[in-house]
Amino acid sequence: MKTGTTGLNLIKGYEGLRMSAHYAPNEEWTVGYGHTSSARHGMSVTEGDAERLLRQDVQPIEKLISDTVRAPLNQNEHDAIVSLIFNIGEENWKRSTVLRKLNEGDKLAAARAFEMWTKARVNGELVSLDGLVRRRAAEKSLFLMPTDASLVVPTSDVRPASECEFDFKSDRELKASPLVDFERKSNGKELTLTGEERAARSRALFAATQALSVDPTKMIITKAEEHADMGVTIGALFAGLLALAMTALGGVLLIGQEFPEFAESVGLSYDRFVEIFENLPMWLAAVGAAICYFILYILVKRVSRHDLKRQRAQEFARLRAAE
Repeated sequence: MKTGTTGLNLIKGYEGLRMSAHYAPNEEWTVGYGHTSSARHGMSVTEGDAERLLRQDVQPIEKLISDTVRAPLNQNEHDAIVSLIFNIGEENWKRSTVLRKLNEGDKLAAARAFEMWTKARVNGELVSLDGLVRRRAAEKSLFLMPTDASLVVPTSDVRPASECEFDFKSDRELKASPLVDFERKSNGKELTLTGEERAARSRALFAATQALSVDPTKMIITKAEEHADMGVTIGALFAGLLALAMTALGGVLLIGQEFPEFAESVGLSYDRFVEIFENLPMWLAAVGAAICYFILYILVKRVSRHDLKRQRAQEFARLRAAE
């Protein structure tokens, strides 16, 4: 199979055209579209000469593909491989995962293996280069493109699954796992939070952070705290009503003692006061007992709310320490 125009244009685009010989970093003279075999100092070519040299350079690559690849290839797959071999060389191609996966019949794995060849040595250090990343992406795209330009799945009914992400965890796994494994942290096995732990704890810590802040308008409370606050409010209301009733009783008795004429005029006769005085101990005991009960109820609710805030503060402090 001969290299098509698309493959040649791909090589041209990434090799670039040099009209005069250039001494490359790999200590080789290069001219035209990456031609090295006959390049020498002072050599110059025309664009037509560069095109002819490129076609000569890909001929041994085409024979190499014919000798090493046992799987059938279409034109796009062939051209993408030609561009790859042109860049990485014959020996690297023979030991490459791309070739091995092709001969195993796994073309998708072969396409993914293009991405392995994106690094080069710069000043003795192996680094990933932008130009190689882009070239491999273009070659991989051409390799995967059907020659008839038809799509494997012509509709949007099939979408990538969430599991495509390497760090994906299902909702069941997230709910089953603890927010933070403090035993692991305390044992010193891992002193940093994972991405899942950070994402999960951010929601739980938001309420704690706002509750511990000085701005009550931003406080987010739990259901248990809300019920405790409602209990305190109800208890305080009833205790206030009973205290008001006791105050009113004292006021009536004071009026009857200091202003008997006024009390008589409003219907509080002497006999009525006698009846009140006879039952006064029972009324005072009942009202006092009710007030004590509601005050005790308020104290219990306040202690419960205090415990919830203390637990939240401890949880917040432990998470900060784990971070």
